[in-house]
Amino acid sequence: MVIKLKIKMKIGSKIFVTYMLLLVITFLVAFGSFRFLSYKYLIAETREQLLKGGKLISELYKTAPLVDTGIRSQIYNKRRIEVANRIIDAHIIIMNRDKKIIYSTVKIDNYNEILDLSNKLNNHREYVSVRTPIYEKNHNIKGYVVLFAKVREIKRLNNLMFITQLFSFIIAAVIALIIGYLLKNSLTRPLKLLTEKTKYFSLKKFDSDLEINTGDEIEELATSFNQMARRLKYYDERQKRFLQNISHELKTPLMAIQGNAEAIKDGIVQGIEVDNSLEIIIAESQRLKKLVDEIIYLTKIENVNDTFNFNERNLNEIILTAVRSVKNLADQKAITIEIKSNLDIIGNYDKEKLIRAFINILGNGIRYAKSLILIESSIVDDKIEIKIIDDGNGFKDGEEKKIFERFYKGENGGTGIGLAISKAIIEAHKGSIEAYNNTPNGAIFKITLPIYPNKSNNPKV
Repeated sequence: MVIKLKIKMKIGSKIFVTYMLLLVITFLVAFGSFRFLSYKYLIAETREQLLKGGKLISELYKTAPLVDTGIRSQIYNKRRIEVANRIIDAHIIIMNRDKKIIYSTVKIDNYNEILDLSNKLNNHREYVSVRTPIYEKNHNIKGYVVLFAKVREIKRLNNLMFITQLFSFIIAAVIALIIGYLLKNSLTRPLKLLTEKTKYFSLKKFDSDLEINTGDEIEELATSFNQMARRLKYYDERQKRFLQNISHELKTPLMAIQGNAEAIKDGIVQGIEVDNSLEIIIAESQRLKKLVDEIIYLTKIENVNDTFNFNERNLNEIILTAVRSVKNLADQKAITIEIKSNLDIIGNYDKEKLIRAFINILGNGIRYAKSLILIESSIVDDKIEIKIIDDGNGFKDGEEKKIFERFYKGENGGTGIGLAISKAIIEAHKGSIEAYNNTPNGAIFKITLPIYPNKSNNPKV
């Protein structure tokens, strides 16, 4: 049976606890390592000093005989040992080559007792001991110097260093605790603001920007968050306008259909008026169908990328096909469509959709032109620039900025969807479209398309 313990903590608490755990673990490892290594260092340093002391005493006895001749010898040895003790603080034992003790600062009689003492001290780790040979001039060993140093002083020094380090840790821990708390607040405050802002989003409140100036990834997140808020606000407003416009656009033909159908049913219209009412019903039904089809088409090309079928196409043929499609409509209104320049551009285009885009733009021009629509083409900065110019009255103030919005209709406008469809198709080709007034009159639609919209094939001019 496995028991899973799940503790719920806020992200700020998690950061703070993790920070403190890492801090404690780091200090514990540092403490243990420092205490162990410092003790080893002090032992090694003491042993080094004893070896130096042993060499010093060995030099003092290099020319002196290692014999016990009574009081004079003891006085002689004591003076030499006192000289050595001024340099080192240790117990000293002098032996000849027969391991007979010549002089000792501790009460000991023979070599076996030295071995027992050495083993005992080393086992209890109370002393550090070294043995240094004493050489004659001919480099033969004539005796030994054995030195013992107390470990107690080493431990005391090591403990003093540990206590100093412990106090340093306590001070550092308090400082780290304060820094950790401030760090936690600095990290969680912007996250709390993001959480609160998200709650406002659920209520569709996108007005105020989130101001976070941390200079890090959280600020970048806040910037992206604000951009998302502005886009959501734009889409929300666009959706509201869409619903308002679509309800109005659908309501008008439906009311006409309903009114005429009820008039026929109730016998209000009779004879030839019935035929007129039926024609109105058919016309409004066709208008309604066209409107619904265009809405579905626009939604599809704006949201589904794979609806486009890019292939190597001749752009001039696409424009000519669009012109032929609207020729009858232009002839009915006595409007001439003239293609002033004829560039043979081959690139990757969706032929059917691009034809539809040009038909919508030309149809809009025919609706407002007086007698002429002019099509000009040129290459500007490695892009093909197409201008469709009419000789109508042009745009009213600010109208050219709205004509590509869904359901925006100028005077004598159609469904208000056609130019929005054209814009979506051209932008899907990595192009752009804009409209502005011509001088002295008329309107200009400028379409810019890359000669090379799809990198799979090379353009041909």
